[in-house]
Amino acid sequence: MAPEFIRSYGPLVFLSGLFAFSPLIDGGTTHLPVLIIRLAILAALTAWILLSMGSGIITIKKNPLFLPVGVFTGWAALSVFWSPYTAVSLQWLISILAYAALLFLVMQFVKSVRQVRWLVRVILVMGLFEAAVGIYQYLWLGSVRATGTFFNPNFFATYEVAVFSVAFSLLCFGQRRTEGGQKAGSLSGRWEKLVLWVTTGLIGLAFVLAQSRGALLALGMAVSFVGLYRFGKSFLAFLLLSLLLVSFIPNPLQQRILTVGAGDPYAFTRLDIWKNSLQRVADHPWGVGMGVYKYTSFQYRFPIENAIARYAKRAESAHNEYLQMGVELGVAGVAIFLVGVGFLGREIRKTLTGELEPWERGLVIGCTGSILGMLVHAGADSVFHEPALVMLNVIFVGLILVLKRLRGAERAAVWVIPFPYHPARVALVGALAFLLTFIMIRPVAAWYAFEKGEREIVDGKMEPALASFQWATLIDPGTSAYHDAVALTEARLFQRTGDVGWANRAVSELKIGLELNPLDGRLANRVGSLYLLLAQRAGTESERAAMINQAETHFELAVKLDPYSPFNYLELGKLRREQGRLEEAEAWFRQATSFEPNFLPARVQLAELLLKAGRKENAVSEYEEILKIKERYKGRALNTLERQFLEVEHEHLSRALAAEAAS
Repeated sequence: MAPEFIRSYGPLVFLSGLFAFSPLIDGGTTHLPVLIIRLAILAALTAWILLSMGSGIITIKKNPLFLPVGVFTGWAALSVFWSPYTAVSLQWLISILAYAALLFLVMQFVKSVRQVRWLVRVILVMGLFEAAVGIYQYLWLGSVRATGTFFNPNFFATYEVAVFSVAFSLLCFGQRRTEGGQKAGSLSGRWEKLVLWVTTGLIGLAFVLAQSRGALLALGMAVSFVGLYRFGKSFLAFLLLSLLLVSFIPNPLQQRILTVGAGDPYAFTRLDIWKNSLQRVADHPWGVGMGVYKYTSFQYRFPIENAIARYAKRAESAHNEYLQMGVELGVAGVAIFLVGVGFLGREIRKTLTGELEPWERGLVIGCTGSILGMLVHAGADSVFHEPALVMLNVIFVGLILVLKRLRGAERAAVWVIPFPYHPARVALVGALAFLLTFIMIRPVAAWYAFEKGEREIVDGKMEPALASFQWATLIDPGTSAYHDAVALTEARLFQRTGDVGWANRAVSELKIGLELNPLDGRLANRVGSLYLLLAQRAGTESERAAMINQAETHFELAVKLDPYSPFNYLELGKLRREQGRLEEAEAWFRQATSFEPNFLPARVQLAELLLKAGRKENAVSEYEEILKIKERYKGRALNTLERQFLEVEHEHLSRALAAEAAS
């Protein structure tokens, strides 16, 4: 009885629960929710295989979309092998595999129109729930922008657009029919329409309160597609009227569009990021590896002219999924993805040629509008990075393909694979499931150990924090950030105790981190800084020279990995100055100020060097520039990095210049 119950209701309960859960905790972006989603998909896939084994065969409903999905997944798997940072690329591969498995399960689990309707209700309820939360946040909690359960208002707005597209399309395409083909009773039809009107109204209000410019593109595409398909060119008048209303009637979204960039020097950098990303694609046409975009950003920084630290910001994402895909998976990865979109378009067209009921046609058009909206929004934001959004559109794709199978003129093809029960097969499936479970749990367990260490650092508990960070490296040895955390804690213990053993262990940990992630120039900088500290404790001159040489080597490596950071140039300039190589020192200091004109530590060092070299006029000019910069930013609230740029002691330089003038 239990297996039969699971076969009948388990798949529907699983899919409903999964899609109800995915947006609830920070939009599914934190470690625990992602783990739960991955484990749920793995458990469902394993159960499906074992239950199929009980019947002696595995029956797979075929679809042409499996080909591009398989090719894209295979290409993503291959990219892991040439990724410079394997651990992060592997995690992205697991995400892609999970999405592919979810699409497969939707197509295998949903077997009737009744089940399709059930899942549509779940989606509409979740959209309505998110809208209610967002409206409550804005109107009663005083939030600047509605976010629902998402951490990002743009993702919240895109989620609402997706559900709005379905609800709006169902309204446009009329009533459903009963199993006998007759129209549903008028009372039922009226209630359904009322619910859909309330849903679209509340979701529309929540969307405006989220104030997302990028999601506005998605909404425009979704509504345009649904309206033009249903009403033809006459719908253009409605679109124009809606645009005029949004433009002239005061509302939060309108105000945000008009005031964008006020007081924010980073508001208009997206075009620079896109141009920058195109350069990366040109430099690495085969891709740099999944998840590695933000680490390649060290070498592709661009200046923000009105900022104190011009190169401080580095793009952690391309804010364009196609460009990010091009950077990480290469031109081939983007091409495969776009071919897959073409395959999907062909399947949607075939679905619409089937004998669909009006509500089914509305569902297909609404799902298609949502998919198109997300594809458009992906050109201006990182929507593919949000699991709840990707999963929602995966189920839309799956429902379209299910309706094509159920309503198509041709009988759907299947693969029938003999797979009778055998203890060895059960053991093999169980072993694979256990291995995948371990692979999924490991990074999450390491993260929580790392997070515990972070809390202990804040509380001043150095030794317990070190133990937590070491546990993180033991659980997940491939993540450089955990080795970095161990090294930073050991460096603090060295500064507190004076025991050089701590510094040597910190250097070893940082070198491991640098091997794991050879793109992060910050690690090389920290190794160089530790060697400088060790040089001060060296027992002999030869040991000191060796430490200084190691420091130089790692600062030069840091310059190579992060050529726009002024701190590496500053340290190299100071080393050359101590060695009496004044021309080289001057060159390093000038390199620092050429990238960062407001970087006063390098200007002070340069002025002192020029004065010592007898170039008084040049020293005075540099000193005057220091005073101008400090006056320019006087009274401004500074963050930690900006204080490192501007807060320098220069009175000794003033006295030295005055003494030189007097002589």
